Amino acid sequence: MAPTAPPPPRLAPTPAPALSTPLPAAATPPPITKAPAPQAPEATVAPATLAPVVAPSIDHARVASLVAAGESAFSEGKLDEAGARFADALALDPGNGSALKGKARAATTRLGLIRTLVPDISSSEGAEGRLKRMDGFEDVEKMNVKRAAYVPGRAELDSPAGHLKPGDGYTVSIYLRNQSKKKKKNIKVSNVSVHRIVNDKDSVVTLAWNPVEVLPNQRALVATHTDAWEDDVSSWILNVRLLSESGDIYENRLVWE
Repeated sequence: MAPTAPPPPRLAPTPAPALSTPLPAAATPPPITKAPAPQAPEATVAPATLAPVVAPSIDHARVASLVAAGESAFSEGKLDEAGARFADALALDPGNGSALKGKARAATTRLGLIRTLVPDISSSEGAEGRLKRMDGFEDVEKMNVKRAAYVPGRAELDSPAGHLKPGDGYTVSIYLRNQSKKKKKNIKVSNVSVHRIVNDKDSVVTLAWNPVEVLPNQRALVATHTDAWEDDVSSWILNVRLLSESGDIYENRLVWE
């Protein structure tokens, strides 16, 4: 019997290869910041030096001659020529007081040749004021409807009938007329307000007035306003407002037109 071959020798197991330890990641270097380049200082511009403005010299002798020519033409009634000479003087000397006054006086005189003082339509209003409602009508308040005065009447203004020129004196007489036909319905004046509007400028006129009591169908003088016509007038209005003891208001105005 043949001898049995010995079993092959056992080989020890081959160990698994050791894993290599990973190297730590290299740190990212910080970005390189460049220092700002130095800037050149801004150049300072010196403010321009303005040459002094020299006002043109005024030929005062020429201005005086033109003003004198304007005054001479005005005294002769040559209003257009007078206005032209005063305008010529103002072209040379815009602030000349005599030329300014002369030009305004000539213009006012020219207007006075075609205008007179004209009384407006008188109005009256009851003490309760304006109506806000009325049967059969809408928006009465917007219609400015006045309540009738307790005693019918009107303010009347008497004024000079002729034409006015600068320097002329004038007197406006203010009357109150009682239009009632019933006895014992008198009108007793309790206050008077007068305003004068010249060239759109309003001013209060202070005057003495009479606290008269006007009988029915009678007219009584309440006050008078006396003054002199001014040199520079392009528009003129006199507003008069009379108040009675019962609260009625009677108004009228005088217009230069």
